[in-house]
Amino acid sequence: MTKKVALLSQWAFACSGVPTTGIISNGIDYFLFFFYNQVIGLSAARTGLALAIALTFDAVANPLVGYLSDNWRSRLGRRLPFMYASILPLTTFYVLVWYPPADSRSQWTSFGYLLAVLILLRLSMMMFDVPVRTLVAELTPDYDERTRLASLPTSVSWFTGSIMTIAMYAIWLKDSAEQLNGQTNIAGYRQAAVVCGAVVLVSLLFSTVGLHPEIPHLHAKTSAQTASLKDMVRSFGQLLQNRSMRALLLSGLFVGTGLGATAALWFYQYGFFYGMRSKQMSLLTVVESLASLAVAPVIRRYVVKGDKKAMAIRFLMASVAISMILPPLLSVGWLPGRGSNGLWYVLTTYDFLSQLIWIVTASIIYSLYADVTDDVVLAIGKRLEGAIFACQTFVERVAMGLGALLAGLLLTMIHYPTTAENVAIPAKTLTRLGLSYMGVWFVFASIGIWFLYKYEITRSLQAAEADVLERSGTGTEDYLP
Repeated sequence: MTKKVALLSQWAFACSGVPTTGIISNGIDYFLFFFYNQVIGLSAARTGLALAIALTFDAVANPLVGYLSDNWRSRLGRRLPFMYASILPLTTFYVLVWYPPADSRSQWTSFGYLLAVLILLRLSMMMFDVPVRTLVAELTPDYDERTRLASLPTSVSWFTGSIMTIAMYAIWLKDSAEQLNGQTNIAGYRQAAVVCGAVVLVSLLFSTVGLHPEIPHLHAKTSAQTASLKDMVRSFGQLLQNRSMRALLLSGLFVGTGLGATAALWFYQYGFFYGMRSKQMSLLTVVESLASLAVAPVIRRYVVKGDKKAMAIRFLMASVAISMILPPLLSVGWLPGRGSNGLWYVLTTYDFLSQLIWIVTASIIYSLYADVTDDVVLAIGKRLEGAIFACQTFVERVAMGLGALLAGLLLTMIHYPTTAENVAIPAKTLTRLGLSYMGVWFVFASIGIWFLYKYEITRSLQAAEADVLERSGTGTEDYLP
């Protein structure tokens, strides 16, 4: 059965893609590694280690927040109290991470500051991220409507991230007579942090307040749920017994590791391997932002009415295939030269397609998790949406940490110099950089595809399960004060 979600709730849910994944994750994944390594001077290995440790702390705490939100009782329901609690710390710590202390030229001072603030920032992120992710499963039981809803915050987050990147290169990191390489302008990063912090604050408030009308319609915990450490361990054990859940988590671990490594290396790949300057990278991101606007029609045309698992695999395969094209061609001289306008035109087409393919893939996978919620409640009699999406977030955080660590190790292995070393980058090193960037995504995404084949929930099975839940009333409990 199709349940249409109110327009305000759709906008509020879509806006949830702005603060954490759109701005904060984009800033951390694409700029923070370069900022601490090349601008502050922290070694690549220590920077990668700090990112990995912080993500590990976050990943361990995520399941706890998911479990607590599943069992929470209040007049605001299970999810919104956690979302409200995240607003001020999340905004504050994101700004602070770009302001290391004055004596940050000390390697250990920089490392300690980065690690401490990142842990607090990541812990604040999960307070918003985990509860709001569950809502795609709670707002509607419909197979196709869930995919459409899942695409809203996913598209918005990528569009917001693209706009942020455009602004970074066009405004805050642009080249100038005073700053020949705008990418190393420390003042620009700090100005961006303040502006982005304000956007984070507004979007968190709008998303949380805008979802209030849905509180009476969301699920309550079942009578079988009792909050205790023993029950938490048992509940997560029951989740891991679900074959489709295991398939998604293992697939996400490998795909996420590849994504984390390429995100950390993106600045290096485009700024040095492809030789793009700040203005070129800003214009390139304009084209990438248009990809998020094409997600909805692509989903309507190619995904809706089809099998989500099959479509996720096909799109992920396409992402792997397209990633293999440009680095080898540039390395053997079959493309326009580094930094040329000709290469920029090639990259615009390449980036538009790769961005579009990945956003569609991420939307489908998000929806696949929502379908697992029905399977789980029928199997064990508990509503564990928070735990399910906390597991997803846990794996994403671990994978991004592993990816950041892998990026640091790869840069060390290819002997990539820092700005402080003030040496020219050898052509051989650039070639290794480009092929490493390509190879990491190919290997890890391919393994992720293999695990995704083990997902078992089909369109017909999900429809049957949703019907059983609707008739039994398991999916429609109201909240109690």
